[in-house]
Amino acid sequence: MNTSMKPDSPVQHKVVKNLIEAHSWLGLIISPLLFLVFWAGAVTLFHDEIAQWAITPHHPVDNTQADIPLAKLVEQKLAEYPVDQAGRFRINMPTELVPYYIFYFDVFGDTPQSDRQSMAILVDPKSGETVAGKDDFYLSQFIYRLHYNLDLPGGSYLIGVVTLIFLFALVSGIFIHARKLLKHFFLYRVDKQRRDKLLDLHTVVGVMTIPFTLMYALSGLILNLAIVFQLAFVVFIYQGDRQALFNDAGFNRTSEPRSETSLDMSNAFTLIEQTKQQSNFELRNIIFHHYGADNALVQVRGTDTVNFAQRDEVTYRVQDGTVMDKVNADNYNVFRQGRDVLVTLHFSNFAGLDIRILYFILAMAISAMIVTGNMLWINKRSAQRQSSQRSIAIVTAMTIGGCGGIIVATAVGFLCERLLPATLSGRSEWLVGCFVTSLLLVMLCSIKVTDIKRHLSQLLLLTSGILIITIVADWLLFSEQIIALWQSGYHGVIGIQVGMMLVTAVCLLTANKLGVSPRSQPAMVKNITPANG
Repeated sequence: MNTSMKPDSPVQHKVVKNLIEAHSWLGLIISPLLFLVFWAGAVTLFHDEIAQWAITPHHPVDNTQADIPLAKLVEQKLAEYPVDQAGRFRINMPTELVPYYIFYFDVFGDTPQSDRQSMAILVDPKSGETVAGKDDFYLSQFIYRLHYNLDLPGGSYLIGVVTLIFLFALVSGIFIHARKLLKHFFLYRVDKQRRDKLLDLHTVVGVMTIPFTLMYALSGLILNLAIVFQLAFVVFIYQGDRQALFNDAGFNRTSEPRSETSLDMSNAFTLIEQTKQQSNFELRNIIFHHYGADNALVQVRGTDTVNFAQRDEVTYRVQDGTVMDKVNADNYNVFRQGRDVLVTLHFSNFAGLDIRILYFILAMAISAMIVTGNMLWINKRSAQRQSSQRSIAIVTAMTIGGCGGIIVATAVGFLCERLLPATLSGRSEWLVGCFVTSLLLVMLCSIKVTDIKRHLSQLLLLTSGILIITIVADWLLFSEQIIALWQSGYHGVIGIQVGMMLVTAVCLLTANKLGVSPRSQPAMVKNITPANG
């Protein structure tokens, strides 16, 4: 990759040259996973809107009815399922976007010898019915998991390593272009050769997104490699006391065994209501420990609506209302506050829809920067006679097939989420299978590509077609429900449709731009043919 920096000495020249090589090769190695992280992260910014789009047309909530009291609802679900009450279970509150209670608990198997199994269900707050398992509508959760752990065991550590390498590539890029960072801040040479345009696009996007990418690289690194930082904190700050670290971080759990003496739990719901009525407190979820026993605890967790990145938690002993633990703005904890700030910045939870749209645009720009970085490498290697044509073909397939395949597979995921029957057994596995299959097919079709622009154009047109089919299917299957949801104040369904239409428009415009000028294919496109040696 070329640089605009002109070192004054041979030493500086060698340092910059080494940085360029490291920047290029490391960026090339992590590019498919890094693209997936930013692409999935951009979509995950609208996680709850996607969940509403997927679920509510199948199971609309009737807002003309009153909510069932939470105490009655809990007792009803505990009677319906063989819940292991010796441990704990959690209830997430309904929100404006996802209007269902989400119950998380462990249940016993069909036989006494069966192991306990984790279960998560969606419950209608008006009717009390269990409308679905949480993972029956898996798309939003699947994309989120792709973002932070590839939906694979141990994937979070792999993503953490990728983030670490990305941080180095980001810092090295700053050093490479440091001298003309401000002078050429907005330089984009539209009248120059294609390589200059790619280099300018890569550099301009990289420079303009520096604060955003630095924040994401640092916060993502810490969140994904938390175990490394935990070890350091335990050894150097907490003198080996791991439980003290977990308590400060907000992961403390009760360790006392369940009492055999039963207890009426009505006081727990009184305590919940009292906490809920406090000013500047927005209830998020509730955790019960040893429900129904006289040593039962209830943990009420919410968001401070005034202070930035502040989560409030209070744990009561149900029997007498004693406060066992409390965390709020007045009870400040540096460790937990730092973690909450990172999470808030990383997921843009500190503002409204406008900030999430800005994050989305920036994430998409970085995704484009990743692709252009690979194209620059391909251009440079193609111009060198001694370069291996096989390696160039592999990188081309990895860039076009991997990155383009992720885009197509995401569109396929949306289509499957809409068309797969809600009662289909193993629905989430079907969705994941369709996503992975479409990704692999695109990668296979990209192995022997000789006309990159045309192939990219075809992939974008395919993505547009799939999204259009998804929108049409929405209205053919659920037109009445979508209109009723809009009138009831649930705008996420149509909001996601508008987002799909905008993405379709961008794909069509880009495909048209790529197909406008077939007269002059770059040398690297003409020369990329699979080689035997």
